[in-house]
Amino acid sequence: MEGDPSAAELQGGGLQSVDRAIAVLRILARTGSAGVTEVAEEMGVHKSTISRLLKALEAQGMAQSSGRGKYQLGLGILHLANAIPMRLDLTREARPILEALAAKFGETVNLAVMSSDHVVNIDEAFGPSTLAATQNWMGRLTPIHATSSGKVFLASLSTAQRSRLLKDLGMPAVTKQTITSRQELEEQLLTVANRGYATVRGELEDGLNGIAVPIRGHEGTVIGAVSIAGPSFRFDPEKVPGLMEELKAAGQKISENMGYGPAHVHH
Repeated sequence: MEGDPSAAELQGGGLQSVDRAIAVLRILARTGSAGVTEVAEEMGVHKSTISRLLKALEAQGMAQSSGRGKYQLGLGILHLANAIPMRLDLTREARPILEALAAKFGETVNLAVMSSDHVVNIDEAFGPSTLAATQNWMGRLTPIHATSSGKVFLASLSTAQRSRLLKDLGMPAVTKQTITSRQELEEQLLTVANRGYATVRGELEDGLNGIAVPIRGHEGTVIGAVSIAGPSFRFDPEKVPGLMEELKAAGQKISENMGYGPAHVHH
């Protein structure tokens, strides 16, 4: 088709344009509504470039004018989002449960799914003591071997699937505590499968501990994980009274909301 980008364009300016367009959409998502100047200043890009990008996004329905020279996200975003209804359903069903956990235990609660062989947090709730939270992992792909949610997913896979995945991804050290030995990880995953939860201690971020439990879909497969994380000086997940029971109950409740029933009880 006329106007289609060539391979050379995609390798050069085309990919830069894609990155910039996504950055623009993220700014609109965060601010609700923003003008060309505002977006250009935040991104450090010339106004004419941002103006062209916004017009292109508007033509595709990804952005729309909200009047007075400002833009907001367009309905085209919804059409794309509707292609992942399971994730939207999962977020909706889990949200009140995440908030209740965060309020009760005062730490950050995350909802994660698998994406591109990595773990990505698709929602989170904050407890009252997390105002000075450490790094925000929302929406970021995190290494599957270094997170409590990732270990939950790994433990649910067959040995062959896990071997392929870890061979493709490798097991790089993210911190000094990250498990980089396949044998050590395998031993830990056996424990995860047996006790129904996974922990990390400074393996993704120094001084950050976490614990996660699986969420199962109507077929009984693991479709997500709910985790609680907090700084190690105050949060030892296996020693917080009632935490384990509450977290497992939360995972079970979200699973039931996603159609996982008694016929699929996992042993």
